[in-house]
Amino acid sequence: MGKEVTFQPIDWSAKESELNSGRIDMIWNGYTITDERKEKVLFTRPYLENSQVVVVLADSPLAKLADLAGKELGLQSLSSAADALDASPIKAEVAGVSEFPDNVLALTDLKSGRLDGVVIDEVVARYYMSIEQNTYKLLDESLAPEQYGVGIKKDNQALLDELQKALDELSSDGTAAEISTKWFGENKVLN
Repeated sequence: MGKEVTFQPIDWSAKESELNSGRIDMIWNGYTITDERKEKVLFTRPYLENSQVVVVLADSPLAKLADLAGKELGLQSLSSAADALDASPIKAEVAGVSEFPDNVLALTDLKSGRLDGVVIDEVVARYYMSIEQNTYKLLDESLAPEQYGVGIKKDNQALLDELQKALDELSSDGTAAEISTKWFGENKVLN
């Protein structure tokens, strides 16, 4: 697109405020497309398939969602993980749910034994599993499928159109599939 990019961390709980104030131009960090978020931002077409999963320690006896009954879970606050858990019947059976400012802190509590599992985006979980091999595993079942998009300020249709065109080009020439395979071990990109 001929733009210089600056990546910066933000307070996830204020992501739409960061965008609407102009402090950032895009939200592009595992940003799940939901109806509620569509009311606040413009979205590119979905570019990646994802699902909400539960990560447990590699040596945990937990294997399926039903095993979470009576267990302590963690998740990133104001994330789609909370929505997925709320929509699952297992939510009524877990002992408790702790919310964290980010996934790293939730995974730290999992490793320390304060949690039995962390509800998290599958692509994020697989990333952490790749850098901390033999530390985590996923339960056999996922909570909810979802799709990622890039969020743009509501009044910036021009930027959305320009970005969508660039994403379409990356998809059509195979570059997006190559990037997905490099980072996730498979092509999760939507065409």
